[in-house]
Amino acid sequence: MTVAQPYRCISADEAVALLASEENVSVFDVRDLTSYRLGHLAEAAHLTEDRLPAWFRRLARDQPVLIYCYKGHASRTYAQMFSDFHFTRVFSVDGGYEPLAAALAAA
Repeated sequence: MTVAQPYRCISADEAVALLASEENVSVFDVRDLTSYRLGHLAEAAHLTEDRLPAWFRRLARDQPVLIYCYKGHASRTYAQMFSDFHFTRVFSVDGGYEPLAAALAAA
């Protein structure tokens, strides 16, 4: 028996479409602070594990949450944590920041 993933892994193009179609997407960059400062999506908040509880309290459980990292691996870990706290619309960007930034620039 296979268990469905409680979050979805989406492509950079799907992430751009999500950002364009939804007004209240919470976007999180889970790369290190130096990388975040060098470049990130304008609407992205820098997220570390110690800041998760505050976000869990602040956001509605049905609010879309989009998470990206370097390549798409760490974002899955964070997406799982949001899902564990009963967030229902959680998305991890496959490929990470660079493809997402390129897709946004091309949009």
